[in-house]
Amino acid sequence: MKNLWLVLALIVVGATIVFGNGGAWQTGIIGTGNVKSSNKDRHTDVTIENENVKIDLHREQAAVEVRYRMHNTGPKVQQEFFFPVERWGKNDSADADIKETKLENYRITVDGKELKATDVAGPTEQRTIETRLESTEPEEESSETGEGTGETSQESGETEEQSSETTSGDIWQEKVSIIKSWKKSVIPFERNQTREVAIHYDARYAENNESVSEDLHNSDATFAYSLSPAATWKGSIGKGKIEINVLHPEPEDVSIETPKERFKKTSDTHYEWIFENLKPTLADDIRVIAHSKNDSYPTRVSDEDPERNASYIIRGNQYFLDYSDYDAVASSTLAPQGESHYEVENIKGRSGLPWAEGAKDDGIGESITLTVKRPLPLYGIVMRPGYWEFNNDRLWKKNNRVGALEITLNDEQTFTETIPDETFQNPYLIRLRDYNKPVNKIKMVIKGVHRGTQFRDTCISLVELRATLSKKPKIQHAR
Repeated sequence: MKNLWLVLALIVVGATIVFGNGGAWQTGIIGTGNVKSSNKDRHTDVTIENENVKIDLHREQAAVEVRYRMHNTGPKVQQEFFFPVERWGKNDSADADIKETKLENYRITVDGKELKATDVAGPTEQRTIETRLESTEPEEESSETGEGTGETSQESGETEEQSSETTSGDIWQEKVSIIKSWKKSVIPFERNQTREVAIHYDARYAENNESVSEDLHNSDATFAYSLSPAATWKGSIGKGKIEINVLHPEPEDVSIETPKERFKKTSDTHYEWIFENLKPTLADDIRVIAHSKNDSYPTRVSDEDPERNASYIIRGNQYFLDYSDYDAVASSTLAPQGESHYEVENIKGRSGLPWAEGAKDDGIGESITLTVKRPLPLYGIVMRPGYWEFNNDRLWKKNNRVGALEITLNDEQTFTETIPDETFQNPYLIRLRDYNKPVNKIKMVIKGVHRGTQFRDTCISLVELRATLSKKPKIQHAR
């Protein structure tokens, strides 16, 4: 393991505008969709007899599987096959003609055999994105209180006259480039031949976010899948089924924005839409909000007391406090390597280095125990379960990541959390369900790991506690 600088900067993917003390940025794939028979208005004799789409919503991306049964009703043909992708571009029009579609792990097979896919650039358009610019008007200063008593007096409420809006500030409009492109394949069909086509890919959620100083405003994180391109094939889609599975820890935060009243919710984590003889239109295109918009504000406690630093999270009518006001003890620690130290205090996220267990092999059974100074009922534990380095997954992959944690609250309730092996850009949330008491002690035991490619040290880069607040806190905005 090496000691590398942790770059303190904003994640910047796609178009970026920098303010004097903040910035706005866009991330992810805006939309993908059903296959088109061509990127031109051409005739085709191929019809879609059956289509099944499975969309798994993970923490930061959707994993998509599309399966078609396609039948050629005409003569032998080399059928073009275009899978559309829409993503953020760059403000500089000279950079707009980028052919890479940015889909992750895209793979297409025909009758079980992998088929070649090439990137084809499509048109670039300008869209106006509304962005909030934080107001600099002074307002009453607030402070966080509570000194380890278990009381929630830091839940400073707002008066009835104060706004209940999630965000504040002026709205300004930003022109950004949207690049449309395709994954192109060619499928040979004999006369009257039926073929099974499958597509797999991962798409990061699209977000349009901003910061002013340390205040962060995160838009809805969305996934979009357009059924309408299938109208370019012959006839209607004979039969179809679209399934959405929520695999991240907050299924209650998911909503299907469009189409309205098509999907049936069969459980807290599963939606499905079954149809027959559908000639899809724009009204059938799917847009899912995987995470709703939220704002984060530092509590702005004095720098002389860094242990008290915390952040308020506001999401609709939900209010949270993220804090790390605890003492931590580890069962073992990796020995220092040069000037790099891997002490358990690193999990508070201030050193740029992780905690690394010091046991032999993978560290199964090693643990961290937190003694919480301000016990509060907890919504969850926020963590980075590996060696996290800003916008760089090299050290994440080289070292072990925590794959399963046994968590015990107050020595009386124990559960095991399985953590997926994803390179999270944002911290991972472990929900604490069915436990409403103030938490003064947390023990976390490593029960499973995702193996690193080079080292077997199991690392944790951040642990914060997320408490639920009963009232909207007073916010001291950035100036």
